[in-house]
Amino acid sequence: MTVSTLSIVEQPCFQFKASFIPCAVLQLLHYDLDAIHDQISATIRCAPNLFKGSFVIIDLEKLNPADILNYAKLKHIVATNGMVPIAIRAGSAEQQQAAVMDGLSLLPAAKLNITELDKQKNVQQTRQTKLVTHPVRSGMQIYAKDGDLIVTAAVSPGAELFSDGCIHVYGALRGRALAGVQGNMQARIFCRSLEAELVSISGYYLTKEDMQTFTAKDGMVQIFLENEKVRIEAI
Repeated sequence: MTVSTLSIVEQPCFQFKASFIPCAVLQLLHYDLDAIHDQISATIRCAPNLFKGSFVIIDLEKLNPADILNYAKLKHIVATNGMVPIAIRAGSAEQQQAAVMDGLSLLPAAKLNITELDKQKNVQQTRQTKLVTHPVRSGMQIYAKDGDLIVTAAVSPGAELFSDGCIHVYGALRGRALAGVQGNMQARIFCRSLEAELVSISGYYLTKEDMQTFTAKDGMVQIFLENEKVRIEAI
């Protein structure tokens, strides 16, 4: 009896796919573990679902390079508040070496600000507008790479908008809107009805609780960055 041998076609075990997964950036201004713990806990209490499960990058750019950090305790503080610390950015060589020894990855420093001439040149070369005409439902993520994002419909709670440039929303803006996600500090958010859970310009953000002090929720507003503070103004 003859037994035939079946040829097995080798199948790939994996494939790399591009993905845009936002991370929260914890920029340390002063190293005090107790104060960091209290401030993170207070932020989470105000918005318990805002950063739940988020990856966290610890930014040391504005920290004293001579500070000796206890990364184990810092990671514990972040993790016990429902977030996942994955990497550090900037810092001295000693701070970076200690972070690697404690299981954190290293990321390159944030992009440097470019001149206005370079900005105009880049805008002319790369600006592309992404138009969305359907409602953005809860759980959906929409990203406009190298340009602006325009949404003519409503954005539901739990939805997320990301843009390298500006964001324009002509329906109700709920959910989260993050403009200038690749470091464009000139980006702005424009909307007719501000009911968002979070808005962010180049990594600087306001939560829903922060925005309660802004009373004009109906009517066109613009959200922009000024002196590293997110501002909201009626138009």
